Amino acid sequence: MKKKYSLIAVAAAAAMAGTTIMAMPAQAAKPSIVVWVDAPRLPGAKLYAQIMKGKVDVKVELHAQGDLLAKVQLFNRVKKGWPDVVFGPPNDVAVLKNPIIANARELSSLLTKAEIKDFGKLNDWSKASDGKYYAIKNDMAQSVLWYNTKLFAEFGYKVPTKMSELFAIGKDLAAKHPGYSLGALSDAAAYSGYFWPSQCPLNNELSATRVLINPKDPKCTRVTTALQPLIDAGVYYAGSAFSPEYAAIAKAGKLVAHIGPSWYGEFVIRPAGSFAQPAGTWTAAPMPLWDGEKVAYSGEWGGGIYTVSPHSKFPRQALDFALFMTGDKRNVVDVKNPDGSTGAPTFPASLKGNALWKAKIDADPYYASSPYPAMAVQAGKVWTGVKPVRYDADGAWGAAFGPELSKSKNLQKALEAYAAYTSNLAQQLGYEVTTKK
Repeated sequence: MKKKYSLIAVAAAAAMAGTTIMAMPAQAAKPSIVVWVDAPRLPGAKLYAQIMKGKVDVKVELHAQGDLLAKVQLFNRVKKGWPDVVFGPPNDVAVLKNPIIANARELSSLLTKAEIKDFGKLNDWSKASDGKYYAIKNDMAQSVLWYNTKLFAEFGYKVPTKMSELFAIGKDLAAKHPGYSLGALSDAAAYSGYFWPSQCPLNNELSATRVLINPKDPKCTRVTTALQPLIDAGVYYAGSAFSPEYAAIAKAGKLVAHIGPSWYGEFVIRPAGSFAQPAGTWTAAPMPLWDGEKVAYSGEWGGGIYTVSPHSKFPRQALDFALFMTGDKRNVVDVKNPDGSTGAPTFPASLKGNALWKAKIDADPYYASSPYPAMAVQAGKVWTGVKPVRYDADGAWGAAFGPELSKSKNLQKALEAYAAYTSNLAQQLGYEVTTKK
């Protein structure tokens, strides 16, 4: 990393009382950045701070992903406190770019051609209508079908290639194997695994001033119609996969399959503090195809981003941190995590980092077979009708959808509660909400 130096503003010597004053070089201040990350990114961030010691002062702070949105308007008011670079949910690129908040610096002028090329199309989410990048994608969180190979063999199931086949497995479980599960639906699980891949229009920005939100669209109701009987039968859980109650189902060996993001294996299925599934039993398959469709789309649950503050005095150094996190072997493969695992738990958006992560996953004896091929197939099949929006669409799953689903156990009611909540948010931020294109 280059260091910049400045000269003291004495350009010439002056003779005074027989004394000559000479120009002397003065070293510029060492770059200093404040980094905000969540818990899964903390080990890598701390490692980066150690690596850069003596070159860049890196202050790492642990923050929940929603913290910046809660505090940035205060920072804007007092004109201080902004972190230089922040890890956050993917929709933050639009929320923070909003002129009202103005806390996402454009990065195209900082990125080299090689750095842009290293992401291929996997950073396109971060590109605005002006053609410039306003974030760096840390990872892809494309949905795949995680399944228990042991239970599939025991029950005589074939890996479903169509959604109708998956739901047929659900009906068979209800009839012949009560108590066994195909997944939990709260948080963003139903959205990323079912509604988004079904092309249900919930956060479809049509222009800077119009957004399409229609929970009664046929591509939404086909999801609720298929899943509701299986919720009623107990095959799907109308709560959170992160709840102790659902972890108990998984630990009892009754989780047959679960559509979930690419990070589900490393972050949910495997850890002792979560589902704690035994080695050699789980892998992933590509997403099943909805009837009448030609492409088996994925949604995303997560796929976080790094944004750099326009107030940063050292934006290139802030960007360098983001690039390290998604593309450097020392973080992607080698960093030691508190649970004893190594490397990043998520599918890197950097192509260079992704190749390193692939080798790590392919060689991992934990899986019945490598889940990477399914992830690779689905990485290019995330339905692009969903775009970043200026309101907090991510937070609304916890604020509106989850509580209604838990209360009523009715998926359509929960979806409509989410749509009503986000429609209100959208209108507050100047969007016209429409139910048709």
